[in-house]
Amino acid sequence: MTEKSAEIVPCLRCGTRCKVAGPGRADAQMLKLSQGKGLCINCATHDWLRNTYPVNMMLAEKGPGMLVHPHIRDQFADIMRVGCADAHPDEINWNLINENWDLPFPTKIKRSGTNPCSQADLNEIEEFARKSPLFPDDVKMRIVKGPLVITRFAELDLLEPGLGQKMRELLK
Repeated sequence: MTEKSAEIVPCLRCGTRCKVAGPGRADAQMLKLSQGKGLCINCATHDWLRNTYPVNMMLAEKGPGMLVHPHIRDQFADIMRVGCADAHPDEINWNLINENWDLPFPTKIKRSGTNPCSQADLNEIEEFARKSPLFPDDVKMRIVKGPLVITRFAELDLLEPGLGQKMRELLK
């Protein structure tokens, strides 16, 4: 039995050259080599992130800029190791993922038991975060269809100056 050799084809999303149909790990649970066509490592990583809850919600809220932080990259490398990925963390160009963020994907986000978010849900979170001048990044609240949740007095002060202090005094 002969092993099929790797083939170079354009990525279905960004058009960059990517390796497909090569030998992959039998136990790979993520970022697997595809057969005949597929996504480059950067687009495949982005696809994995957009289909993985709660990471997809965090990215919708904070944006892809958070992916350039070294601690995020290190955590993703650990996830790749545990998921027996065919790819190696050093192959991922996080800056390119960030630059290509708005390119369309050939497939829709997969809603599942482990990913309750649809593209519409993520769009709603992203739109709220984009339009919300009240909440800077350090106190931005996560709102997904549901009641407004206040977790700190400082967040009340953003709604109305002094409101947090008034609430603190009422609770004494």
